[in-house]
Amino acid sequence: MDEVWADFQPLAQLEFIGHRLPLPKQIEFKWGYLWAEVEVLSGEVNVWLVEKVDKEVVALLVEKMAERWGQKVAIVWDNAKAHQVARGKLPCTFKAIFLPPYSPELNPVERLFEELRRKVANRVFESLEELEAALVEALKEYWDDREKVRKLCGYEWIVAQLQSSQSVY
Repeated sequence: MDEVWADFQPLAQLEFIGHRLPLPKQIEFKWGYLWAEVEVLSGEVNVWLVEKVDKEVVALLVEKMAERWGQKVAIVWDNAKAHQVARGKLPCTFKAIFLPPYSPELNPVERLFEELRRKVANRVFESLEELEAALVEALKEYWDDREKVRKLCGYEWIVAQLQSSQSVY
């Protein structure tokens, strides 16, 4: 017998119609977003924790990208609405590469997200700040080990294209 089900069965039987079972704490959800940038040749990672992702935030992040990475940048994006709207705000030297629907495996940064999810998934955090602290702790190994990032995100076909080209894209 599965102990989890044994624990739930008596609760269902003890519940009286019209009465809610008391919970020790109200469950609430708060959202935050992780914006990550990966330079696949050097293995450098830059991360922003933001409250929302809309066209204004994306425009600000793109501006910060130009400060960090220079003017020749290739961005691999899915077709999220904020990305589509921000496309018009990209500097003319930026190249946006929009992925086909349902193809996150083509975006190198998704491999980093996958590893981060493994480190923080199935855990309960008391606050969004606690989750953010756990993410920062998990990211430290990628900030400290660029070779690990290159192996994780440097898909062979992307690296070959970047190395054979004189420009970033």
